[in-house]
Amino acid sequence: MTVYNFSAGPAVLPRTVLEKAQSELLDYRNSGMSVMELSHRSSLFEEIIQEAENLLRELMAIPDNYRVLFLQGGASLQFSAIPLNLARHKKALYVNTGSWSQKAIEAAQQIADVTVDVIASSEDKQFSYIPDIDPSSIDQ
Repeated sequence: MTVYNFSAGPAVLPRTVLEKAQSELLDYRNSGMSVMELSHRSSLFEEIIQEAENLLRELMAIPDNYRVLFLQGGASLQFSAIPLNLARHKKALYVNTGSWSQKAIEAAQQIADVTVDVIASSEDKQFSYIPDIDPSSIDQ
């Protein structure tokens, strides 16, 4: 039986991709090492990163004047990365629609030089709707 995982984290991969990874698991491109054992400074690993970036640029039409960053941490990392990079010494406005936005609000509140303002929330009805945003709550 084949199980298909459509969750937000790990996802379905084509069988051919899994089979290629399996075949190279112990000996990546005849290096004698697993890809997981390669130095991140090695030419083989650099080829992996370059190919991944090239394919991502092609797939998403990312122009050359944009940088592509490969970061660990998953989506939750963005809860602090976004205010750190876009709202330092500024105000960050949030709409509280449930558990994920609450996590983002809490992460932003941990950053000393970011003022966090929750401008709308649906908490009053157990997050069962998307709240309207009062335009006057947004500084122009």
